Amino acid sequence: MLMVIINPAASSAYNPVANSSVNATPRSSVSPGDEVKPDTYGSATDSGTFSSVSILAQQLSEAATRAETRIGQNDTSLLDSITGDQYLVNQAQHDAQVPSTDNPDLLARARQATGFVNGSDTNPFKGLTRDQLQLIAHDDGGPFTLNERRAAWEELRSMEPPAPAKSNSHRDLMISRLFGSNTEPPVAKPPFTYLNGTLNSNLFLNREDRALFADMYAYAQEQGVDLVYVDALAMTFGIYRHFSDGRQLLGGNTGYDAERYRVTFDFKPEDAAIASRVLNGSAINSTRIDQGFLRYILHPDHGAFMNIGGIPFLEKMVNKFSSEGDQQPPLGSEFATYTRVRIEDHIVRTTDKSIRLPPSEALSGIVNGVWGLTEKGKAAGYSIDPVTGLMSKPAKAPDDQASPPSTLNAPVDTAPNRNAFDALADTRDQPTARWIWPGHLFKLMRGFKP
Repeated sequence: MLMVIINPAASSAYNPVANSSVNATPRSSVSPGDEVKPDTYGSATDSGTFSSVSILAQQLSEAATRAETRIGQNDTSLLDSITGDQYLVNQAQHDAQVPSTDNPDLLARARQATGFVNGSDTNPFKGLTRDQLQLIAHDDGGPFTLNERRAAWEELRSMEPPAPAKSNSHRDLMISRLFGSNTEPPVAKPPFTYLNGTLNSNLFLNREDRALFADMYAYAQEQGVDLVYVDALAMTFGIYRHFSDGRQLLGGNTGYDAERYRVTFDFKPEDAAIASRVLNGSAINSTRIDQGFLRYILHPDHGAFMNIGGIPFLEKMVNKFSSEGDQQPPLGSEFATYTRVRIEDHIVRTTDKSIRLPPSEALSGIVNGVWGLTEKGKAAGYSIDPVTGLMSKPAKAPDDQASPPSTLNAPVDTAPNRNAFDALADTRDQPTARWIWPGHLFKLMRGFKP
């Protein structure tokens, strides 16, 4: 029997009630009417409670017993469920996993571990020894949730000496290409406002997004793909995050032309077929690419403007970074060199002359060759570009909106981290948050230079 030494200081925050079992099961498998089995960790004292040290000690002792039966097995394989790609693919399922118990402290420990692996809480196993952490991380089938095992594994990694710097590692490559620096900046918080409008939209990619793009750069590099394809997809994803997961971007199929006829935009037929294939395929259910982003960007209201010419590459990435990734063929030579495309060649514009706004309902019009707002447009709070006729509408920012540094007054060619949406910050009398009509992208996406 392995001897397990408990560090009381590491667990003193917990004082669980010893009246329930701690087998880790998904929440959905426990029905409200199910009988709760008696706790197997000790017997009740006069006060009816045990310290968390006692329960964790017994859990570790039992984990040590199970470890003895695994002598000779490949320890690395025991970590596959918490370190491999499938862990990230099934992150939502792991986040929903809780111990099958009504013990508030054991539940709190599991919640804290889930918060830690998602970057919003501290590690509940901080302070345990390496041997104790190894028992938890390797205890496949034991009482610990996958997120608790992951938290123990990450604490183990934090004890390791720093690895030698790798100048060409895929993480460094991602940081260099997306942020133009040697160090990774913190995650910026949406919504889009005039104060943060000039920030590099890639700053708004969260931790999981960045991990995905690091792996995507590595895969693209291995396959001989021009990395600008990944740059362009990351920029589109960053814009989506920057604009509150697209909620601040108005749909592109709600507009009218100068003659007040209804105008809609769609993908070209080849791209429409790919979009349908992705949305209705099986890979979307397990891909690491945010499903909300995919459903947003593959809808013509938004994707017809935002993902110009990038749908074929996006489909390959959806499939590769899913549970079906091992079945995917190598990427073809069509991605070896990034080729700039004409927006007009990738968007189908349709003017419906059966639908026309009466003059009194029009928000804008042309007078002497210059676009301007009607009284109705002005009353609705729109602003307009007098050259292009593209309109935007303000929206109030949240009360707790932070004020990140701004570079609004910097010249266009010298402002740091400018991107394809920088021009959005150049309008006079800007509101704190703005709704942007995707028609801006006809002009702004041209600013993306690989």
